[in-house]
Amino acid sequence: METPAEIRERWAYLRDLLIEQLSRFESGALRIHTADVDVSAAAIAKLKKNIRDFDELIARSDARNS
Repeated sequence: METPAEIRERWAYLRDLLIEQLSRFESGALRIHTADVDVSAAAIAKLKKNIRDFDELIARSDARNS
């Protein structure tokens, strides 16, 4: 099982990767071709909110464990 530090490290990597890809998509540098997946502005906003929510969850956990 992963340690909390390893989970935070993996989350940081995935978070940065996802944010970079979302930014590229929004700027038009990245295009997603799909017939049945929601790639609307609302879907992107929801992903960004979920990222922020998870960041807050980790921060609260870190504060409790400090």
